[in-house]
Amino acid sequence: MSFPKISRSISKDLEHVKVQFLTESLELLLDRTKCVGCGTCARVCPKEAISRGPVAAARRFPSLEDIIPEIYDPEKCVFCGTCVVMCPFSALTLKKDGQVIELEDIQIVKEKVVPKLEFEAKKITDITGVERVVKQYSEGEISIVDEECAGGCDACADVCPSGAITIPERSDKGWETVPNVVVDPEKCIFCGSCDNTCPTGAVKLKITEVKSSGEFSEMFWEPLTERLKTLRWSESKEE
Repeated sequence: MSFPKISRSISKDLEHVKVQFLTESLELLLDRTKCVGCGTCARVCPKEAISRGPVAAARRFPSLEDIIPEIYDPEKCVFCGTCVVMCPFSALTLKKDGQVIELEDIQIVKEKVVPKLEFEAKKITDITGVERVVKQYSEGEISIVDEECAGGCDACADVCPSGAITIPERSDKGWETVPNVVVDPEKCIFCGSCDNTCPTGAVKLKITEVKSSGEFSEMFWEPLTERLKTLRWSESKEE
């Protein structure tokens, strides 16, 4: 048997990649029941080992299942734990020799490569009644360009984990105009799920601040925050 030995599996509830070395093993797991497809893990990964699901033009009506990341490229993943640390929904877990590595014991945290995230733990509920807890450490701005919205898609509202996005009922009065999408900025947690699923780019989401404190490596943290703020994948590819 040659080493390292790489295995990868995906089920309805779990994505799992494992690298077995001669004397130790490393594992990265994504709990698909917790994931909201915000794309944070894919954006912050320094090795681009995680990719988002087949969203946008790939489907006319993207769903949550479509935007859950297709992890990972095991050949690129270095099991640094950046995705685990930054995941707002605690959907990712890192293991060594079968044992969970707690957040404070992940190397980039222990060595103060990344600062402490100053987050607020919020209980949120989506439009179907599913409750989650999010670690909100980002602030931002969100708006919808109605002229760019296809209308009738409802994808952004369907995937929004906090119920911040709703689709208003059409008026039966021909002279009244109703927006395609309404956003409640007070409920928005700036996670990126809506941006990740919008097929037209009508969602304009901007992350303005990443709350943190303590020591960090500028060489690692500053590029990471820039990647985190790059929401529109189509725009980043064009640049």
